[in-house]
Amino acid sequence: QVHAATLKGDEVVVVKVRRPGIDTIVEWDLDIVDRLAARLGRSTAWGRGVGIIDLADGFARALREELDLRVEVRNMMSVEAAATARAAHTRVRVPRANPDLSTSNVLVMERLVGRSLASIRPTEEIGDRGVLAQTVLDCLLQQVMVDGIFHADPHPGNLLLLEDGRLGLLDFGSVGRLDSAMRASLQRLLLAVASVDGEDRKS
Repeated sequence: QVHAATLKGDEVVVVKVRRPGIDTIVEWDLDIVDRLAARLGRSTAWGRGVGIIDLADGFARALREELDLRVEVRNMMSVEAAATARAAHTRVRVPRANPDLSTSNVLVMERLVGRSLASIRPTEEIGDRGVLAQTVLDCLLQQVMVDGIFHADPHPGNLLLLEDGRLGLLDFGSVGRLDSAMRASLQRLLLAVASVDGEDRKS
């Protein structure tokens, strides 16, 4: 649940609160996932082929991590610090987290004023959509290829069109991290794709 609030000193914030009892509900659901994965792993070739049990374990770990809002605070601060270190992406805002007021159950962060991209109708006039799309792509590529920490769930509901025309990035419960070796490999791959220069290219 997410609520607008005002702190002493008139700072406008957003307070994200974990639903009471959600831990139990999630564990029930994950038990179902575990049982299905085990059955598919035993009884189907495709289940074994895709490593269904390992996938289920990874999903469970990620979901349990998202339940601890202190993890999201750390994620937000890491993404913001990386962007600040390279003095970029001025067209995309990451809200500042307030770690002093946040706990595993409550997250307090700066409130960005704008509209969710998910709420904007296709026919609505919002400026150059191509520029907005390029802005999101540039931001995510910078996070993946340069920073090594990136927003892992950038759907329209997690993007705000701010009043000043910039974009805001929300919900850092799920982020990805890449070490320098993996980033270098991805950079070489993208360069090869861009130049149509794969080793198995046929003349």
